[in-house]
Amino acid sequence: MATPAAGTLVSTIDVGARIDDITEATGWLGALAEEHGWPDATRFALELSLEEALTNVVSYGFVGSERPPHIRIECWRLPEGRVAVRLIDNGVPFDPTGIAEPEVPDSIEDAKIGGHGVQLMRHFLEALDYSREGEENQLTLVANAAV
Repeated sequence: MATPAAGTLVSTIDVGARIDDITEATGWLGALAEEHGWPDATRFALELSLEEALTNVVSYGFVGSERPPHIRIECWRLPEGRVAVRLIDNGVPFDPTGIAEPEVPDSIEDAKIGGHGVQLMRHFLEALDYSREGEENQLTLVANAAV
């Protein structure tokens, strides 16, 4: 997978660590999609994935952490018409790519709410990559924006 370092940084935004801040981040990403003419499928994949990832970071990433939360989001243009969105936070170490797919329930009554965000990201994205750089989690979401 190409990492953002192989591309061109298009835009960045810093957001707070509150559920209400997720709307600001997805609005920023939607504006970039409009500006750069991404196909609807690309916009949907990246907005959904960013929302899922940010919800997890905001809800769980700073539990037990003594440091003030810091969340930065970067958007990169990659070769071959792809787009990467990198979510960087200083929360507790967590690699969502290591989460196994949830088991398929035998019936609707056995179905559990939650735990499907990473599976959705894997389905809609070309690539999902995680690294821990120093004190930061870096989750990179890659989608194809070629028309």
